[in-house]
Amino acid sequence: MKKNNEDLLKLKIFIDSSSDKDFQEMALLVDNLEFLHLLPKLRKDFEIDKLIPTDKFEEKVFDEPYEIKKKMKVNLSKYKNPKYLKSFAKEHESFYSIDLDEEMDYCQFLDTEINLVCIQFQRPPYFAPVIKQAVFCGVVNNLYFLPTVYDIIENDRINLSVASFELPRAAILISPTTTYEDVKKTFKEAQNLFKTDKKLAYYKPRLDFVNNIRQYRQWYWERLEGKTYQKIADDYVESKLPAQYNTTYQDVIKGVKVYKKLLAA
Repeated sequence: MKKNNEDLLKLKIFIDSSSDKDFQEMALLVDNLEFLHLLPKLRKDFEIDKLIPTDKFEEKVFDEPYEIKKKMKVNLSKYKNPKYLKSFAKEHESFYSIDLDEEMDYCQFLDTEINLVCIQFQRPPYFAPVIKQAVFCGVVNNLYFLPTVYDIIENDRINLSVASFELPRAAILISPTTTYEDVKKTFKEAQNLFKTDKKLAYYKPRLDFVNNIRQYRQWYWERLEGKTYQKIADDYVESKLPAQYNTTYQDVIKGVKVYKKLLAA
């Protein structure tokens, strides 16, 4: 158990976000045990010898892959349900579509693998840059995490990539005559798509514990470090001095359980 926790601690992703909502979204992916166990395999497949600093991220991940001439092939065996992934890719073929069993250019290989990760962990396409940051940098931040954004859509696609298939996404488009009331009405209808449209069924919304998500994550990792629930509670109260927090070991137990449940959702 101790050895397993030591391995996890080496893989822990640093989250740089001023938004609690975004922090929760990112944390519940990068702290997922399956995601952490997948990280070394992805880094091996992408031939990453060492992590890169965030200021080199765009250059190394968005620019340089187009210059790499090497052909690559997706290793589906590292994913939970290869058969489903292949059928999903076939159903949502892109302009650059290629069979997942075939060799592809490195840049297409990279984007395709990241889309496969999105499907496995039931995340929409705006998670793709965050996953790349986690894999290449060991850090994720708000700079490329854009769950709410306006965009110009070309060829009926919101997120342009060279992956061999596309991830379906709901969008709200406006015109010069659109009113605020129109947007509110359409927003409710668009939200309902995630419950009714089978094409969006791969995305499963996370449960909401935004107000406490930072401390729950902190306690979760402190438990992996080997601290007792009582020690975690004592340290937390001490860090909030002058004392106005009456946090007990039972609060910590509850918080860790909630965080584990969120990770498994």
